[in-house]
Amino acid sequence: PPMKKITKAADEYAAGNLSYQIDLNREDEFGHLADSMNLMTRELNETEEYERKFIANISHALRTPVTVIRGSLEALRDGVITEPEEVQEYHEQMLSESVFLQRLINDLLDLSRLQNMDFPIEKEPLNLCDVVQDAVRSSRRLGLEKDINIDLSSDTDLYVLNGDYGRLRQMLLVFLHNSIKFSNEDGKVEVALKKDKLFIKDYGCGIKAEDIPHAFDRFYKARNEKNKSGSGLGLAIAKQIALRHDMSLELESEQGVYTKITVNLPPKEKVE
Repeated sequence: PPMKKITKAADEYAAGNLSYQIDLNREDEFGHLADSMNLMTRELNETEEYERKFIANISHALRTPVTVIRGSLEALRDGVITEPEEVQEYHEQMLSESVFLQRLINDLLDLSRLQNMDFPIEKEPLNLCDVVQDAVRSSRRLGLEKDINIDLSSDTDLYVLNGDYGRLRQMLLVFLHNSIKFSNEDGKVEVALKKDKLFIKDYGCGIKAEDIPHAFDRFYKARNEKNKSGSGLGLAIAKQIALRHDMSLELESEQGVYTKITVNLPPKEKVE
C-alpha cells in the first residue's frame, strides 16, 4: 500500500538514510507526495556533498600556508638556512603566505556573515551609477599594471535603489578584479548599465563549460597560473551581496574568448 511505503521512507530518513528513494509510480496525491519526498532527499544529499567538498577545500587551503610558514620557521630556528639571501627569501615567503591566510580568513568571515540573515546590512537609497563609477575608478588603477582599459557606458546617470553602498561596491570590485586578473596584457574590460541590467565583460581566458554552473559556489577557484593569490570565495561573496539586494547573477563564457557577468537589477526606486 502507498501509505506503508511513505511511512517506511519516513523511518529511513529518521535513521539518517537520506539516499532512500520511494518506489511509487502513481498519478495521485500519494504519488505526488512520494515525488516531492524523493526530490527533497536528492537535494539534501547534494547539499551534504557540497558541504563536505567545501570543508575539504577550506581545510586544504588553510593547511598549505600554515605548513609553509611552520616549515620555514623551523628551518630558520634550527639553523638549516643561514645565508642572508636565503633567509630573506624565507621571510618573503612567510609574509606572502601570511597575507594569503589573512585574506582567506577575512573572506570566510565575510561569507559567513552575509549568509546569516540575522546579520544586518545597512541599506539606504543610493544611486547605483555612483557605485559603478566608484568601482570602475578604483579598478582602473589595477588595470594600468596590465595595460587593461576599462570602458564604462550607461544609458542613464540615475538608477536609485535601496542598498548598502560598501557591499555593492565590494561586489562590483570582485567582478572587475577577476576580469582584470584573467585578461591578457593590453586587453579591455567593458562595463555597461542598460535598462535594468549591469554587464561586466572581459576578453580573457574564459571559463570551461563544465565549470560555469559552479562559478558562484563557495570556493570555486580556477586552477591556473593567473589565480595563485585568490581565496576562491570572491564570487560566492558577490552572490550573497546580490541576493541581499534582490539581484540575480548570470555568467556566460567561452574559453579563450570572453567571460560576461550579468547583474539583473531590482526595479528603480521612485524618486520623490
